[in-house]
Amino acid sequence: MELRLKNVTSYNKNIFTNLDLSKKINILYGQNGCGKSTISNFFYNTTHKDFAECECTLLNDYRPIVYNSKFIEDNFYHAKEQKGVFTLSKKNADIEKDLAIKEGLRQDLKEQYRNKREAATKLKEEQNNKENDCIEAIWAKTESIRSSDLKNVMRGPLGSKKAFFAQLQKTLTLPVSNLEQLSKDYSELIKHKNKEIPLITILLSFTLPEDDKKLLATPIIDSSNSYLSETIKRLQNLDWVKKGKELYLKDNTCPFCQESTINAKFIEAIESIFDESYSNKTNQISAIKSSYELATKAIYQKLTQEISTCELISEEEKEITTSHIKLLDEIASRNIELITSKFNNPSSIITLESDDSIEQKIINCVTDYNTKIKDINLKVAKFKETENSVKNKIWPALRDFCSPELNTLAAHEKNFQDNYKKTLDEMKEIENQGKENAKSIKELREQISNIDETIESINLRLQSLGINGFSVKKHEENKDMYIISRSDKDKNNDVYKSLSEGEKTLITFLYFLECCKGKTDKDDEDNRDNLIIIDDPISSLSQNYVYDIASIIHHELIKNETTKKILI
Repeated sequence: MELRLKNVTSYNKNIFTNLDLSKKINILYGQNGCGKSTISNFFYNTTHKDFAECECTLLNDYRPIVYNSKFIEDNFYHAKEQKGVFTLSKKNADIEKDLAIKEGLRQDLKEQYRNKREAATKLKEEQNNKENDCIEAIWAKTESIRSSDLKNVMRGPLGSKKAFFAQLQKTLTLPVSNLEQLSKDYSELIKHKNKEIPLITILLSFTLPEDDKKLLATPIIDSSNSYLSETIKRLQNLDWVKKGKELYLKDNTCPFCQESTINAKFIEAIESIFDESYSNKTNQISAIKSSYELATKAIYQKLTQEISTCELISEEEKEITTSHIKLLDEIASRNIELITSKFNNPSSIITLESDDSIEQKIINCVTDYNTKIKDINLKVAKFKETENSVKNKIWPALRDFCSPELNTLAAHEKNFQDNYKKTLDEMKEIENQGKENAKSIKELREQISNIDETIESINLRLQSLGINGFSVKKHEENKDMYIISRSDKDKNNDVYKSLSEGEKTLITFLYFLECCKGKTDKDDEDNRDNLIIIDDPISSLSQNYVYDIASIIHHELIKNETTKKILI
């Protein structure tokens, strides 16, 4: 048992003062004004507004009986008669024996009930600990999610571990998107809000027209009737002649013999070899080269740039796709060299290289990238709608993500509920047995309970202390009440006020002692153990009875086995 006092009389307004009352005998010392009487006043009336911030554990297990100034005021100073204290007569041995058995059973049932209640409390604590462990585990597990962009759609429960856990518990498990993917998608949505991502250029497979292929695969020779044609054909040096014409045919000097052998007839014969048909074909080769470069090298460069700068494409994807483009670019470079050589040597035969499988891989990648881009662009265009969709998915996704922890807790919860219900049912059964036993005790008490023995006990103690000037007797009209009577007076009104301070202390304490043994209401069914509180039983004006009061407390209360707890 622990008493906790705060914000009353001399006690701190903000911090609890704790008092350990776990032992049977508790004695407090202190100077005037330190707060001793505040403690007795609390137990005298725990519901008083002055004690709104005070509390005492296990108080419901005890029946407080308090001797203090308020007890004296209520029972003597402001009352002309006192309530009779009903105790058990010992004149009927059989009933006394039955009552002792029933009282023993009451103690056993009380102990059983206390043990079951402690077991129920322990079960509850274990379940709370399991739940707290689960809350902590889930809080740690979801830290990266709660700190991601998804926090924007998880407002509310994020500030509290328990609120976050409660939200997860009431969320239904649904087949939803992967949580990591959901986080990634939402981050992309936020990143590109109010911004449209351009699509990647589609790679179109470039194929030369058949005529161009045929031209590249056919030697270009002269078709003129020049007297030089036969010699050139036989020597197969048309390309050599073409270069010589372009580079060295400047005047009438032969580049080999350096003689003036180049005349008009020779020049005409040379020119006729490279006629319009020949020129058209070489011009066509030049055009093929230009168009091929535009359709390959330029496109590959643009495609590489677009893929490298696209935020939606991962680094791994970029590396794979650009490596494929690089292979095609290398093929294109080799083909351009071939076309150039064909242009320089028109009589040569060339076949361009290609790799359809690489092209198709690039086309597939770009198609996938554009699908992602279109999807995010559509979501960004419908931002609020998309955000709500993510919001509807996030909690089910989190619930699924935390299923292992929640399922483990649920299994423990079921086991707890079964054991807890069983314990509560056993407590209920003990409680019912206790009520039946209490009913029997009440019936037995009614047969032997009266206030006569209390009167006799008080008067005998007064006589033993040498006090013969007053006594206690039954009220003439209300037989369940006492009055203090003087033998030398017919009327006994306010006799208490005429007593000395020592006599007042003695009679009030003897009456209190009987209250500890019996009850002031014969119908009282409160069978809890007494919590006896005695506050300042001896004043400076009644010091003649210090030994007597101390002796009574020691022998009648402290040494009494029926006293379960006392605070002095």
